[in-house]
Amino acid sequence: MSRAVAVVALCLGALVVNSSGVVAQTSSAASTAAQTPPSPGFLTNYRFHLNALRLNSDNDNFVWDTDFGGDLDVFDLRYFRGNLLVNVETIFGRQIRAIDPNQGNYTVDLSAWWRTVIPDAELGLTFHHVSRHLSDRDKDFAIAWNMLGFQFTTPLVVAGWDFDIGYRLLKTVRRSFVDYTGEMGGSIRADRTLNRRVSLIAGGEVTLVSVDGTERDRRDQFGGRIEIGARFPGRAGAGEVFLSRERRIDADLFDLEPTSFTMVGFRFLSK
Repeated sequence: MSRAVAVVALCLGALVVNSSGVVAQTSSAASTAAQTPPSPGFLTNYRFHLNALRLNSDNDNFVWDTDFGGDLDVFDLRYFRGNLLVNVETIFGRQIRAIDPNQGNYTVDLSAWWRTVIPDAELGLTFHHVSRHLSDRDKDFAIAWNMLGFQFTTPLVVAGWDFDIGYRLLKTVRRSFVDYTGEMGGSIRADRTLNRRVSLIAGGEVTLVSVDGTERDRRDQFGGRIEIGARFPGRAGAGEVFLSRERRIDADLFDLEPTSFTMVGFRFLSK
């Protein structure tokens, strides 16, 4: 038990390092495929999510943020599994009209996961692709990047709390109109069942994106996110409501400064 508490304390400490600069970050942890139990076969597991968040911002480009997507275990060989993850993010503002979609961001991850000798822990080799697009606005060049690297996930149970902890280390292998050379980060999510109808949830994430300082005369970028809310389980999935604070790296495609938001939202998850 003391070892588990120490691990959780270390993870929480990592999340608050440089807290003056990292209030909360981009959704990189959302591109980590959920852990699954061994189930040898083809197309063995599938999970879906749908999120909508209301942003508290003075910038008319940032009013709503929505995500939908899922991840699929394409094959499972008991100790290894291959996963495809897709996420589509749309950002809405009020610059042109009351509901004005202005950004579409697409994430596609291909990963191979090894179920390690550590109980329930998984190590993944991941190809990570992101492309960013404008909606109802002119843009004749690509904003995209590909990364390759490793992810590690492990669960913990401490004092009635269920924790999911993840780390990632990615290296940029191809990029267009971005100066990112790599990414590293960590995330933690906690869930405590209060009764059969509701659970308390909390989580946090930090991300460091290394950049080529010769291109845009800036240093490595920090971002992060913290969240607290409640989960309501259902027959085929779960609903969540939450309050979040995020410091997002390059939220605006052209104004290359971190942007901070306070957000309230809901999330639907399949089982």
